[in-house]
Amino acid sequence: MDADNNTNSSFAVKSWIARNLKGDKYIWAIAITILLLSIPFVYSSSVQEAYRLRGGNTEYYLYKHIAHIVAALMIMFLVHLVPYTKFIRFTRLGVFISIPLLLLAVFAGSSVNDAARWIEIPLVGYRFQPSEFAKIALITHLALVLARHIKGGWTPKELLTEPILLIGAICFLIALSNVSTAALLGAVSFMLLFVGKVPIRYLAFAAGILVFVAGLAIAFKAGTRTGTAQSRIKTFMNKDSVAYQSERSYMAMAGGGLFGKGVGKSTERRFLPESNKDFIYAITVEEGGTLVGSILIFLYLALLYRGLQVIKTARKPFGGLLSMGHTIGIVFQALCTMAVTVGLLPVTGQNLPLFSLGGNSMILTALAMGMILSASRGEFDEVNV
Repeated sequence: MDADNNTNSSFAVKSWIARNLKGDKYIWAIAITILLLSIPFVYSSSVQEAYRLRGGNTEYYLYKHIAHIVAALMIMFLVHLVPYTKFIRFTRLGVFISIPLLLLAVFAGSSVNDAARWIEIPLVGYRFQPSEFAKIALITHLALVLARHIKGGWTPKELLTEPILLIGAICFLIALSNVSTAALLGAVSFMLLFVGKVPIRYLAFAAGILVFVAGLAIAFKAGTRTGTAQSRIKTFMNKDSVAYQSERSYMAMAGGGLFGKGVGKSTERRFLPESNKDFIYAITVEEGGTLVGSILIFLYLALLYRGLQVIKTARKPFGGLLSMGHTIGIVFQALCTMAVTVGLLPVTGQNLPLFSLGGNSMILTALAMGMILSASRGEFDEVNV
């Protein structure tokens, strides 16, 4: 009798998933696995901070992270139900809204870890990071612009007014308060330009613009994060010194071995700054070992593969470019964060997408994932993009 009930329950769950979770099932499985896998490691890496800042309530960040996961899954579900061509109506609006938000963050934003990256909503007390929103808005709009020119026909004026200047302006404004995000977005945008069949001579011009924007951001280093970025790069290039965060990260990963110390048994979580955000991968390897660390890398690479597969199946160029842009943005950030953890890149302020503690990043990453899943559904309006 119990076996029959279990069989019926299993069938009901599978039936519900088949009816309601549309799009690429592998992408759904990867996203849900990463989210669930994050729970024990976020909890473990947050215990010390919760005890110190929340009056001994060690479960505070655990419940908060679970609430973020539930919200992320809801957003992914709702967004993936929207045919991806519906996003066309809002791409340019999203970019234009992000510009004043970025300016507001630079000149009147809340400072977190000496970085003016956040806008605090009055009365509610919720902090919002405009750079994350701008990243999604720019990639979505860039996918649309490139889709409309996928067969060529670029003129210098068209290229300069829409993709190049737009990328330069957004990256410059982000760089004033978040250099690493600006660099990641510039790299993803450049890859999209390449896949979007922008002529090589124009790509060289685009690269020159991005370099110029980087130099301009450094020139405006007073009161911004570019000074911090310069300092971190100098420390990284100096073979005789190691940044404190990197040193603790190396110690955490070295102590993990193949199978790890076990969840909740990390010693470096007491010393490693941002252990539940920027350096959560180090704690994951320390407690879960190289085995869990490798599984996490595999999941992100699998997401990259499935997200890029949409290019082959999408009947409209916009769908393929939309999926590619957001997939590369998420996976590239994840790989860069891991590279920082093992010392291949200078210390940045990037967290691990869908894994680190942080509601703003989790929700906006879920929005991007919802767009990827929407594009993977292959459902569209008859729009010539």
